[in-house]
Amino acid sequence: MRFVIVTGMSGAGKSTALRVLEDAGFFCVDNLPIALISKFADLIFTRNQEITKAALGIDIRSGQALEAGLKQVLEEMTAKNYNYEILFLDAMDEVLIKRYKETRRSHPLSVDGRINRGLVAEREKVA
Repeated sequence: MRFVIVTGMSGAGKSTALRVLEDAGFFCVDNLPIALISKFADLIFTRNQEITKAALGIDIRSGQALEAGLKQVLEEMTAKNYNYEILFLDAMDEVLIKRYKETRRSHPLSVDGRINRGLVAEREKVA
């Protein structure tokens, strides 16, 4: 079983990476709540013979659970001998700002509409 957790900065290409992995035969789930990752891993590793490659997209939209719960989930997976890889995607702030402006989407943490402030807050949380 190959299990990849795709995470990183908003706008760095996580959705694109998940699509590439899906094209490579991975079963992909994006934005699964942190609280469900353990159950998902249990199903993938112990109960499903058909799925041999899975990828999971996680990002800042998970809120406080990202900071508090992800470490615990990863420790549980390690204790169960579930092998996983983490693919962390990042880009320079200038590139991320340009991507947000091109898509006209707002950054999930930019309350005042300033993308750069959202990026600073996100970098602090994912550190």
